[in-house]
Amino acid sequence: MRYAENKERSSELLRLALPLMARQTAALHPVSYTLWYEHVAGINPSLSAVLNTRLEADSPLSEDEVHDLYDRFIVARDMQVLERLQQQLRTLIEDVAQTAATSGDDTGRFARSLEDTQTRLRAASTLDQVSSVAHELLTETKRVQTAAHSTSERLEAKAREVGHLTQKLQQAQTEALLDPLTGLDNRRGFTRYVEDFLTNERTLGGVALLLADIDEFKALNDTYGHVLGDNVIRAIARTLQTNIKGRDRAARFGGDEFAILLPQTTTTGGPAALAEQIRAAVAAGRIRTGAGKPITGRVTLSVGVAVASSSDTLETLMTRADGALYQAKREGRNRVCVAPT
Repeated sequence: MRYAENKERSSELLRLALPLMARQTAALHPVSYTLWYEHVAGINPSLSAVLNTRLEADSPLSEDEVHDLYDRFIVARDMQVLERLQQQLRTLIEDVAQTAATSGDDTGRFARSLEDTQTRLRAASTLDQVSSVAHELLTETKRVQTAAHSTSERLEAKAREVGHLTQKLQQAQTEALLDPLTGLDNRRGFTRYVEDFLTNERTLGGVALLLADIDEFKALNDTYGHVLGDNVIRAIARTLQTNIKGRDRAARFGGDEFAILLPQTTTTGGPAALAEQIRAAVAAGRIRTGAGKPITGRVTLSVGVAVASSSDTLETLMTRADGALYQAKREGRNRVCVAPT
């Protein structure tokens, strides 16, 4: 959604939103801010009804609840906007087709008029008759010229409308399917990608899924603050993007959880080797605080890997990858575990 508030108004909304965000147990990140911004701006009544109930009950929102509300009241609304724009575009296309058909009707009528004029000219025996035919032909020609000009203007106006709607459609689609912090797909965008993949390939057989989770991320946030936590998430997103290629797809599912779909990977050793490559790259990174000082310890990932059989759905594949991820956590974190096939 594109917000219309100017700088002064948005500054006031920031002042109102921050105290409300601070009362929650969830982190102070863009997803949380979006909820409270729309609440204090009064532009999302359904969301405000839920938030007011929680505020009155003095019941702070957890991290999971913030992301759930974001999916229900922000992402879902953006998808409704997307569907509405798609319908408007379809209606416009139908209007253009109808305009073109009307132009075709005028052209056919003029052609029939010409044939009739030729017949009447051949039968004309006096100057008055020839003059009458010529006058009618001139009148019909002017009518067709006027209709053609009007049709051209209507088509140009429709073309401008289509262009404007296309821009809005692209913007709405981007906002609905991308994670605002990292620019990766969100869960909905990731699911859409898998659906498109299945439309072409029919099966997930041979596809690998990596689920990654930042180790001890809550402790990192509590120690160094949520601004640094956001920087860590962005840095890991960049690492994922650097290490994948082709049709591979990375997503942030919210919080500190990431996913990578590997329709095919040429990395030696397959998906587990790529997962280890990503884990090692993250562990070797050096994160610094806003004051430029390195943080104590390393930022690490635990990664679960699962390879789909022809009978797997996205849900069953994610369940197996999630099981491997939690095995990696149980075995000490900062490691890769592979689900049995």
